[in-house]
Amino acid sequence: MATSQSPTEPTPIDHLSSLPDALLVTILSFLPTEIAARTSVLSRRFQHLWKASPAVDLAFHKFKFQSFEAVASGALLSRQPSNPLLRLHLNVTSLIYSTFISSLLTHAHSLGLRRLTLNGDILQADDEDIQSIVRTVFFISSLESLSISLDAFSIVLPSATSLTHLKSLFITPPVISAQVVRLLLELCCLDHLRLSELIQSSAAMVNLSSSTVKRLELFAICPFGQETCSVGLLMPSLEFLFLSQRSSWPLPCIRADIPLLRKSVIKLPLLRHRHVTAVAQLLNSITHVEELSLDLNESEGYPFCNLLEPGKEAPVFPNLKHLDAHMCFHELNFEAAVSLLCRSPALQSLKLVHKDADEFTLWTREKRKMYDWRSKLPRNVNGNR
Repeated sequence: MATSQSPTEPTPIDHLSSLPDALLVTILSFLPTEIAARTSVLSRRFQHLWKASPAVDLAFHKFKFQSFEAVASGALLSRQPSNPLLRLHLNVTSLIYSTFISSLLTHAHSLGLRRLTLNGDILQADDEDIQSIVRTVFFISSLESLSISLDAFSIVLPSATSLTHLKSLFITPPVISAQVVRLLLELCCLDHLRLSELIQSSAAMVNLSSSTVKRLELFAICPFGQETCSVGLLMPSLEFLFLSQRSSWPLPCIRADIPLLRKSVIKLPLLRHRHVTAVAQLLNSITHVEELSLDLNESEGYPFCNLLEPGKEAPVFPNLKHLDAHMCFHELNFEAAVSLLCRSPALQSLKLVHKDADEFTLWTREKRKMYDWRSKLPRNVNGNR
Protein backbone atom coordinates (compact mmCIF):
# COMPACT_ATOMS: atom_id res chain seq x y z
CA MET A 1 0.00 0.00 0.00
CA ALA A 2 1.46 3.35 -0.98
CA THR A 3 1.81 6.00 1.71
CA SER A 4 2.33 9.70 1.29
CA GLN A 5 4.97 11.55 3.25
CA SER A 6 3.69 14.02 5.81
CA PRO A 7 4.54 17.66 5.03
CA THR A 8 6.04 17.96 8.52
CA GLU A 9 8.42 15.03 8.08
CA PRO A 10 11.96 15.90 6.93
CA THR A 11 13.05 14.78 3.48
CA PRO A 12 15.27 11.64 3.72
CA ILE A 13 18.91 12.35 3.01
CA ASP A 14 21.09 9.84 1.16
CA HIS A 15 24.23 10.08 3.33
CA LEU A 16 25.89 7.15 1.56
CA SER A 17 25.94 8.91 -1.82
CA SER A 18 27.46 12.00 -0.25
CA LEU A 19 30.59 10.10 0.78
CA PRO A 20 33.66 10.40 -1.47
CA ASP A 21 34.74 7.38 -3.49
CA ALA A 22 37.95 6.98 -1.50
CA LEU A 23 36.03 6.59 1.76
CA LEU A 24 33.54 4.16 0.21
CA VAL A 25 36.40 2.02 -1.11
CA THR A 26 37.94 1.97 2.38
CA ILE A 27 34.63 0.79 3.85
CA LEU A 28 34.29 -1.92 1.20
CA SER A 29 37.83 -3.13 1.93
CA PHE A 30 36.66 -4.43 5.32
CA LEU A 31 34.10 -6.73 3.69
CA PRO A 32 34.68 -10.17 2.14
CA THR A 33 34.92 -9.70 -1.61
CA GLU A 34 31.77 -11.75 -2.26
CA ILE A 35 29.81 -9.29 -0.07
CA ALA A 36 31.49 -6.19 -1.48
CA ALA A 37 30.68 -7.37 -5.02
CA ARG A 38 26.96 -7.32 -4.20
CA THR A 39 27.07 -3.54 -3.83
CA SER A 40 27.46 -3.31 -7.62
CA VAL A 41 23.65 -3.50 -7.95
CA LEU A 42 23.05 -0.42 -5.79
CA SER A 43 23.71 2.14 -8.50
CA ARG A 44 25.91 2.89 -11.50
CA ARG A 45 28.38 4.56 -9.17
CA PHE A 46 28.81 1.32 -7.18
CA GLN A 47 29.00 -0.93 -10.24
CA HIS A 48 32.80 -1.06 -10.31
CA LEU A 49 33.66 0.60 -6.99
CA TRP A 50 34.24 -2.71 -5.18
CA LYS A 51 36.97 -3.63 -7.66
CA ALA A 52 39.10 -0.73 -6.40
CA SER A 53 39.32 -2.12 -2.86
CA PRO A 54 42.94 -2.50 -1.66
CA ALA A 55 41.92 -5.76 0.07
CA VAL A 56 40.62 -8.92 -1.60
CA ASP A 57 39.09 -11.79 0.39
CA LEU A 58 38.24 -14.87 -1.67
CA ALA A 59 36.82 -18.08 -0.23
CA PHE A 60 36.94 -20.86 -2.82
CA HIS A 61 34.46 -23.11 -0.95
CA LYS A 62 31.66 -20.55 -1.28
CA PHE A 63 31.65 -20.66 -5.10
CA LYS A 64 31.51 -23.05 -7.96
CA PHE A 65 34.74 -22.69 -9.89
CA GLN A 66 33.14 -20.64 -12.67
CA SER A 67 31.73 -18.16 -10.11
CA PHE A 68 35.01 -18.07 -8.20
CA GLU A 69 36.89 -17.42 -11.42
CA ALA A 70 34.55 -14.57 -12.36
CA VAL A 71 34.82 -12.85 -8.96
CA ALA A 72 38.58 -13.39 -8.79
CA SER A 73 39.02 -11.98 -12.30
CA GLY A 74 36.96 -8.90 -11.50
CA ALA A 75 38.64 -8.23 -8.15
CA LEU A 76 42.19 -9.24 -9.02
CA LEU A 77 43.15 -10.31 -12.54
CA SER A 78 41.59 -7.27 -14.23
CA ARG A 79 43.29 -4.89 -11.79
CA GLN A 80 45.97 -2.58 -13.14
CA PRO A 81 49.23 -1.65 -11.33
CA SER A 82 47.84 1.87 -10.89
CA ASN A 83 45.37 0.29 -8.43
CA PRO A 84 47.69 -1.56 -5.99
CA LEU A 85 46.62 -4.54 -3.90
CA LEU A 86 47.68 -4.38 -0.23
CA ARG A 87 45.94 -7.40 1.32
CA LEU A 88 44.91 -10.76 -0.12
CA HIS A 89 43.14 -13.57 1.71
CA LEU A 90 42.68 -16.85 -0.17
CA ASN A 91 40.68 -19.64 1.43
CA VAL A 92 41.10 -22.71 -0.74
CA THR A 93 39.58 -26.15 -0.22
CA SER A 94 40.83 -27.77 -3.41
CA LEU A 95 44.00 -27.47 -5.45
CA ILE A 96 42.52 -29.03 -8.57
CA TYR A 97 42.80 -25.56 -10.06
CA SER A 98 46.25 -24.88 -8.59
CA THR A 99 47.38 -23.29 -11.88
CA PHE A 100 44.64 -20.67 -11.60
CA ILE A 101 45.47 -20.00 -7.93
CA SER A 102 49.15 -19.59 -8.85
CA SER A 103 48.14 -17.10 -11.56
CA LEU A 104 46.22 -15.10 -8.94
CA LEU A 105 49.29 -15.00 -6.71
CA THR A 106 51.59 -14.05 -9.59
CA HIS A 107 49.33 -11.17 -10.60
CA ALA A 108 49.02 -10.07 -6.96
CA HIS A 109 52.82 -9.88 -6.91
CA SER A 110 52.77 -7.48 -9.87
CA LEU A 111 50.30 -5.30 -7.93
CA GLY A 112 52.69 -4.86 -4.99
CA LEU A 113 50.93 -7.23 -2.56
CA ARG A 114 52.03 -6.64 1.04
CA ARG A 115 49.92 -8.96 3.21
CA LEU A 116 48.93 -12.49 2.21
CA THR A 117 46.84 -15.04 4.13
CA LEU A 118 46.49 -18.48 2.60
CA ASN A 119 44.37 -21.05 4.40
CA GLY A 120 42.07 -24.00 3.81
CA ASP A 121 41.73 -27.77 4.10
CA ILE A 122 43.83 -29.43 1.41
CA LEU A 123 44.68 -32.78 3.02
CA GLN A 124 43.64 -34.58 -0.16
CA ALA A 125 45.66 -32.34 -2.45
CA ASP A 126 48.57 -33.55 -4.52
CA ASP A 127 51.99 -32.68 -3.03
CA GLU A 128 53.21 -31.15 -6.28
CA ASP A 129 50.19 -28.82 -6.39
CA ILE A 130 50.88 -27.70 -2.82
CA GLN A 131 54.57 -27.11 -3.46
CA SER A 132 53.84 -25.22 -6.68
CA ILE A 133 51.74 -22.71 -4.75
CA VAL A 134 54.26 -22.51 -1.87
CA ARG A 135 57.08 -21.74 -4.33
CA THR A 136 54.99 -18.99 -5.92
CA VAL A 137 54.23 -17.47 -2.51
CA PHE A 138 57.85 -17.38 -1.39
CA PHE A 139 58.86 -15.37 -4.45
CA ILE A 140 56.43 -12.48 -3.90
CA SER A 141 59.16 -10.03 -3.03
CA SER A 142 56.78 -7.23 -1.98
CA LEU A 143 55.30 -9.20 0.94
CA GLU A 144 55.59 -7.75 4.44
CA SER A 145 53.25 -10.25 6.14
CA LEU A 146 52.65 -13.90 5.27
CA SER A 147 50.33 -16.38 6.97
CA ILE A 148 50.05 -19.96 5.71
CA SER A 149 47.39 -21.92 7.56
CA LEU A 150 46.75 -24.99 5.43
CA ASP A 151 45.46 -28.27 6.84
CA ALA A 152 48.16 -30.23 5.08
CA PHE A 153 50.40 -33.02 6.33
CA SER A 154 53.45 -30.84 5.78
CA ILE A 155 54.94 -28.31 3.41
CA VAL A 156 58.45 -28.02 2.04
CA LEU A 157 59.97 -24.57 2.23
CA PRO A 158 61.88 -23.58 -0.93
CA SER A 159 65.66 -23.51 -0.81
CA ALA A 160 65.66 -19.86 -1.91
CA THR A 161 63.27 -17.00 -1.37
CA SER A 162 62.68 -13.39 -2.39
CA LEU A 163 60.97 -12.30 0.84
CA THR A 164 63.50 -9.60 1.65
CA HIS A 165 60.85 -7.24 3.07
CA LEU A 166 58.95 -9.79 5.15
CA LYS A 167 58.30 -8.68 8.74
CA SER A 168 55.72 -11.23 9.91
CA LEU A 169 55.62 -14.97 9.15
CA PHE A 170 53.02 -17.46 10.42
CA ILE A 171 53.20 -21.11 9.31
CA THR A 172 50.68 -23.65 10.58
CA PRO A 173 51.49 -26.83 8.58
CA PRO A 174 54.38 -28.95 9.87
CA VAL A 175 57.78 -27.85 8.59
CA ILE A 176 61.22 -29.42 8.85
CA SER A 177 63.44 -27.55 11.31
CA ALA A 178 66.45 -27.52 8.96
CA GLN A 179 64.37 -25.67 6.35
CA VAL A 180 63.32 -23.07 8.92
CA VAL A 181 66.94 -22.55 10.00
CA ARG A 182 67.92 -21.92 6.37
CA LEU A 183 64.97 -19.61 5.79
CA LEU A 184 65.74 -17.45 8.83
CA LEU A 185 69.17 -16.69 7.40
CA GLU A 186 67.52 -15.07 4.36
CA LEU A 187 64.78 -13.08 6.12
CA CYS A 188 66.69 -9.95 7.05
CA CYS A 189 63.67 -7.89 8.18
CA LEU A 190 61.64 -10.52 10.07
CA ASP A 191 60.11 -9.20 13.29
CA HIS A 192 57.41 -11.74 14.22
CA LEU A 193 57.68 -15.53 13.74
CA ARG A 194 54.99 -18.09 14.58
CA LEU A 195 55.52 -21.80 13.95
CA SER A 196 52.77 -24.25 14.78
CA GLU A 197 54.64 -27.51 14.30
CA LEU A 198 58.40 -27.78 13.97
CA ILE A 199 59.66 -31.24 12.99
CA GLN A 200 63.16 -32.03 14.19
CA SER A 201 64.62 -34.42 11.63
CA SER A 202 67.85 -35.38 13.38
CA ALA A 203 69.25 -35.92 16.86
CA ALA A 204 71.39 -32.78 16.63
CA MET A 205 70.33 -29.58 18.35
CA VAL A 206 68.23 -27.24 16.22
CA ASN A 207 69.52 -23.69 16.39
CA LEU A 208 66.99 -21.03 15.43
CA SER A 209 69.01 -17.90 14.83
CA SER A 210 67.83 -14.42 13.86
CA SER A 211 69.17 -10.99 14.69
CA THR A 212 65.86 -9.24 13.93
CA VAL A 213 63.03 -11.36 15.39
CA LYS A 214 61.35 -9.68 18.38
CA ARG A 215 58.32 -11.97 18.82
CA LEU A 216 58.56 -15.76 18.68
CA GLU A 217 55.69 -18.24 19.07
CA LEU A 218 56.40 -21.98 19.07
CA PHE A 219 53.34 -24.18 19.45
CA ALA A 220 54.85 -27.64 19.10
CA ILE A 221 58.23 -29.20 18.44
CA CYS A 222 58.11 -32.79 17.22
CA PRO A 223 61.30 -34.88 17.44
CA PHE A 224 60.84 -37.31 14.56
CA GLY A 225 61.39 -40.82 15.95
CA GLN A 226 63.10 -39.52 19.10
CA GLU A 227 62.25 -39.33 22.78
CA THR A 228 64.08 -36.06 23.41
CA CYS A 229 65.06 -32.99 21.44
CA SER A 230 67.10 -29.84 21.95
CA VAL A 231 66.45 -26.37 20.59
CA GLY A 232 68.79 -23.42 20.72
CA LEU A 233 67.50 -19.86 20.40
CA LEU A 234 70.07 -17.29 19.30
CA MET A 235 67.90 -14.20 19.04
CA PRO A 236 69.53 -11.12 20.57
CA SER A 237 66.54 -8.87 19.72
CA LEU A 238 63.81 -11.17 21.06
CA GLU A 239 61.38 -9.43 23.43
CA PHE A 240 58.43 -11.86 23.59
CA LEU A 241 58.42 -15.67 23.73
CA PHE A 242 55.38 -17.95 23.63
CA LEU A 243 55.93 -21.68 24.04
CA SER A 244 53.36 -24.46 24.06
CA GLN A 245 53.76 -28.20 23.60
CA ARG A 246 51.35 -30.92 22.58
CA SER A 247 50.52 -33.31 25.37
CA SER A 248 51.71 -36.45 23.58
CA TRP A 249 55.10 -35.08 22.55
CA PRO A 250 58.33 -34.73 24.55
CA LEU A 251 59.16 -31.32 25.93
CA PRO A 252 62.23 -29.89 24.17
CA CYS A 253 65.27 -28.85 26.15
CA ILE A 254 65.69 -25.18 25.25
CA ARG A 255 68.94 -23.27 25.57
CA ALA A 256 68.61 -19.62 24.71
CA ASP A 257 70.66 -16.48 24.26
CA ILE A 258 67.88 -13.87 24.50
CA PRO A 259 69.17 -11.00 26.68
CA LEU A 260 66.40 -8.53 25.71
CA LEU A 261 63.49 -10.86 26.55
CA ARG A 262 60.83 -8.95 28.47
CA LYS A 263 57.73 -11.15 28.39
CA SER A 264 57.22 -14.90 28.22
CA VAL A 265 54.10 -17.12 28.17
CA ILE A 266 54.61 -20.84 28.83
CA LYS A 267 51.74 -23.35 28.45
CA LEU A 268 52.45 -27.03 29.08
CA PRO A 269 49.29 -29.17 29.14
CA LEU A 270 50.50 -32.57 30.43
CA LEU A 271 53.74 -32.51 32.38
CA ARG A 272 55.46 -35.73 33.35
CA HIS A 273 58.19 -36.16 35.90
CA ARG A 274 60.71 -36.68 33.08
CA HIS A 275 59.98 -33.15 31.85
CA VAL A 276 61.26 -31.43 35.00
CA THR A 277 64.80 -30.98 33.67
CA ALA A 278 63.50 -29.35 30.49
CA VAL A 279 61.23 -26.98 32.47
CA ALA A 280 64.09 -26.00 34.76
CA GLN A 281 66.36 -25.41 31.76
CA LEU A 282 63.69 -23.25 30.15
CA LEU A 283 63.31 -21.10 33.27
CA ASN A 284 67.08 -20.65 33.44
CA SER A 285 67.01 -19.41 29.83
CA ILE A 286 64.43 -16.66 30.41
CA THR A 287 65.68 -15.04 33.64
CA HIS A 288 65.72 -11.58 31.99
CA VAL A 289 61.92 -11.39 31.75
CA GLU A 290 59.83 -8.66 33.36
CA GLU A 291 56.51 -10.48 32.81
CA LEU A 292 56.12 -14.24 33.16
CA SER A 293 52.96 -16.32 32.69
CA LEU A 294 52.99 -20.05 33.51
CA ASP A 295 50.15 -22.48 32.83
CA LEU A 296 51.22 -25.98 33.87
CA ASN A 297 49.25 -29.21 34.21
CA GLU A 298 51.00 -32.22 35.69
CA SER A 299 49.95 -35.72 34.73
CA GLU A 300 51.40 -38.35 37.02
CA GLY A 301 49.89 -40.61 39.67
CA TYR A 302 51.86 -38.73 42.31
CA PRO A 303 52.72 -35.06 42.95
CA PHE A 304 56.12 -33.79 41.89
CA CYS A 305 57.82 -30.41 41.66
CA ASN A 306 57.17 -28.83 38.26
CA LEU A 307 59.56 -25.89 38.51
CA LEU A 308 62.84 -27.12 39.99
CA GLU A 309 65.08 -30.14 39.72
CA PRO A 310 65.58 -31.97 43.03
CA GLY A 311 68.44 -30.47 44.99
CA LYS A 312 68.77 -27.46 42.68
CA GLU A 313 68.17 -23.83 43.62
CA ALA A 314 65.66 -21.61 41.88
CA PRO A 315 67.07 -19.26 39.22
CA VAL A 316 67.35 -15.57 39.99
CA PHE A 317 64.89 -13.29 38.16
CA PRO A 318 66.38 -9.82 38.77
CA ASN A 319 63.92 -7.96 36.50
CA LEU A 320 60.71 -9.91 37.11
CA LYS A 321 57.86 -7.50 37.93
CA HIS A 322 54.71 -9.50 37.12
CA LEU A 323 54.18 -13.22 37.72
CA ASP A 324 51.03 -15.12 36.78
CA ALA A 325 51.14 -18.85 37.59
CA HIS A 326 48.33 -21.38 37.10
CA MET A 327 49.28 -24.83 38.39
CA CYS A 328 48.59 -27.42 41.08
CA PHE A 329 50.02 -25.80 44.22
CA HIS A 330 50.54 -28.92 46.28
CA GLU A 331 53.30 -28.76 48.85
CA LEU A 332 56.21 -29.42 46.47
CA ASN A 333 55.11 -26.77 43.96
CA PHE A 334 54.25 -24.31 46.72
CA GLU A 335 57.73 -24.57 48.20
CA ALA A 336 59.30 -24.13 44.75
CA ALA A 337 57.13 -21.05 44.12
CA VAL A 338 58.20 -19.53 47.44
CA SER A 339 61.83 -20.16 46.54
CA LEU A 340 61.30 -18.49 43.17
CA LEU A 341 59.63 -15.46 44.78
CA CYS A 342 62.55 -15.04 47.17
CA ARG A 343 64.79 -14.71 44.11
CA SER A 344 62.63 -12.09 42.40
CA PRO A 345 63.55 -8.82 44.18
CA ALA A 346 61.77 -6.51 41.68
CA LEU A 347 58.37 -8.24 41.86
CA GLN A 348 55.41 -5.83 41.85
CA SER A 349 52.36 -8.00 41.13
CA LEU A 350 51.62 -11.64 41.79
CA LYS A 351 48.77 -13.95 40.76
CA LEU A 352 48.81 -17.59 41.82
CA VAL A 353 45.89 -19.84 40.84
CA HIS A 354 45.52 -23.42 42.04
CA LYS A 355 44.55 -25.96 39.36
CA ASP A 356 43.52 -29.54 39.98
CA ALA A 357 45.46 -32.19 38.10
CA ASP A 358 44.04 -33.80 34.97
CA GLU A 359 41.55 -36.69 34.91
CA PHE A 360 44.27 -39.36 34.78
CA THR A 361 45.87 -37.93 37.90
CA LEU A 362 42.49 -37.68 39.63
CA TRP A 363 41.83 -41.35 38.83
CA THR A 364 45.14 -42.45 40.36
CA ARG A 365 44.82 -40.27 43.45
CA GLU A 366 43.24 -43.12 45.36
CA LYS A 367 46.66 -44.69 45.47
CA ARG A 368 47.94 -41.89 47.68
CA LYS A 369 46.58 -39.76 50.47
CA MET A 370 44.37 -36.98 49.21
CA TYR A 371 46.15 -34.31 51.23
CA ASP A 372 49.26 -34.79 49.08
CA TRP A 373 47.38 -32.91 46.34
CA ARG A 374 45.75 -30.22 48.43
CA SER A 375 46.55 -26.61 47.61
CA LYS A 376 48.90 -24.93 50.05
CA LEU A 377 47.90 -21.47 48.85
CA PRO A 378 46.16 -19.31 51.44
CA ARG A 379 42.55 -18.47 50.61
CA ASN A 380 41.84 -15.02 49.18
CA VAL A 381 39.18 -12.56 50.33
CA ASN A 382 36.55 -14.48 48.35
CA GLY A 383 37.39 -17.69 50.14
CA ASN A 384 38.91 -19.52 47.17
CA ARG A 385 42.37 -20.31 45.87
